[in-house]
Amino acid sequence: MQKKARIAESQSNGIFTIRGINSVEKYLKAVDQISERVCPPNEPKSCELWFRGVKSTTFHLQPSIARGLGAQAEVVYLSKFRSLAYPYLDRVPYFPYAEDENSYWGWLFLMQHYGVPTRLLDWSREALVALLFALGVPVSPEERDNDKVVWLLDPVTLNKSFSFYNFLKPGYIPNVTEPAFTARFGPNAKNDNVKAAAAIGPLNNPRIIKQAGTFTVFPKTPKIVGLDQLPDSANYLYKIVIDKNFREDMSNQLFHYGLTENDLFPGIESVAVDIKNEIDAEGLSDPK
Repeated sequence: MQKKARIAESQSNGIFTIRGINSVEKYLKAVDQISERVCPPNEPKSCELWFRGVKSTTFHLQPSIARGLGAQAEVVYLSKFRSLAYPYLDRVPYFPYAEDENSYWGWLFLMQHYGVPTRLLDWSREALVALLFALGVPVSPEERDNDKVVWLLDPVTLNKSFSFYNFLKPGYIPNVTEPAFTARFGPNAKNDNVKAAAAIGPLNNPRIIKQAGTFTVFPKTPKIVGLDQLPDSANYLYKIVIDKNFREDMSNQLFHYGLTENDLFPGIESVAVDIKNEIDAEGLSDPK
């Protein structure tokens, strides 16, 4: 019997959600449908959407540091990373030389790149990049047993909560190194804000460039609240749910379009995986 999935719209905690996606075509139609809701019909290029793919509907939009000691532990992670990373800095794509506030952001994004817990949450400007992440091979029972999700973020609406500059329209998306952003989210920021802000990070490694990477930066608060758990999240978040039973089918679709998860991680580490996949696809046999 052929597998089927039913496409349906709903509200999940007030967040507009499209469920039952079972093909790349239907996924792209869902993206278009949400874009039409967000963008003014007479100005389709006047808005922006960011995308984040996750492998389970149970995962919240929280940065990695929230799953441990919280943002208060950043000073410890940063101190240890700086100390232990110095011998290897000549081998990384970019590293900060100075010890000023801009250097702080350079170190933080370097930590994110190498998997050290941070207050940063990755997004992409490209819908298919997020889909590749969502369809990645499950590595835990939770990822295997649940549907997949691509979250869509309206970063302009999110940032209307912050007034970085009084001479710009509300919703401005700053670079993290701008003083107005550092004052609110930098290492010495002190405020009661619990909401993350959308920001552009330093393009300091090929992975960010390849993935069209953007970020939400969470405040240094003892308890981090996920973007999807905030009371106003329905104003700037949208959700596309992919049927878990079609993960492999959709991955094969993307493969035929020339897109694989390995494309997201440029570097020689991915070459071996690409070679193996090509040999498997070509059906080469081991001579006896």
